[in-house]
Amino acid sequence: MTICSLLIHVLPACAEQARAQLEQLPGVEVHAATAEGLLIVTVEAGDDPEMNRTFEQLRAIPGVHATTLVYHHSERLEDESPAQGESTL
Repeated sequence: MTICSLLIHVLPACAEQARAQLEQLPGVEVHAATAEGLLIVTVEAGDDPEMNRTFEQLRAIPGVHATTLVYHHSERLEDESPAQGESTL
């Protein structure tokens, strides 16, 4: 499981539409927004490649000017087996 927190800068004129599109993405939650177009967002994904795909989707939303990673945490859940070739140490 991977969890990230982001600060997303959107053009103020596009903020409402961008927020609606962000909230439609799986694992994405918008926690706060300012009138200036700053959004505080968390993203939960199954693994890092899935998180990267979500980041690409975030940046493709019309009006998104920049995304800044604030926090990143990744860990294997107890019921997950190690990936092929991955150490179990």
